Amino acid sequence: MKNKLQKKICQEWKNIIFNALFAVLTMLFAVLFYENIFLTTAVIGVVSLVGLIKWKSKLTLVIFIFSALLGTIGEMIATNYGVWEYSFANFVNIPLWLFLVWGNAGAFIYQTALEFKRLGVKK
Repeated sequence: MKNKLQKKICQEWKNIIFNALFAVLTMLFAVLFYENIFLTTAVIGVVSLVGLIKWKSKLTLVIFIFSALLGTIGEMIATNYGVWEYSFANFVNIPLWLFLVWGNAGAFIYQTALEFKRLGVKK
């Protein structure tokens, strides 16, 4: 019984490490390649696909799309009113890859919360 519990905990930690790597790669690629909007969009798109395929969850996909849309709309509004600006933008004052970054953020938060819940972290 103890060995089975250890395997479950080990798998949950592997999932948390995957989620962290997913988030770090999303940020790293945005920082490294931001000047080339289409390359950044492609590379972050691959990260997004890998995460969505690994998680295989319709709810995660819905959260990804919802986060991407709301986050991007918020960025568009903020840049339109001059709250901040992007030095390299190609879509309504924002870079196209930002849609994927917001989607990845939503999916990451949801999946990581699930892993902590599976580990027994409560209120």
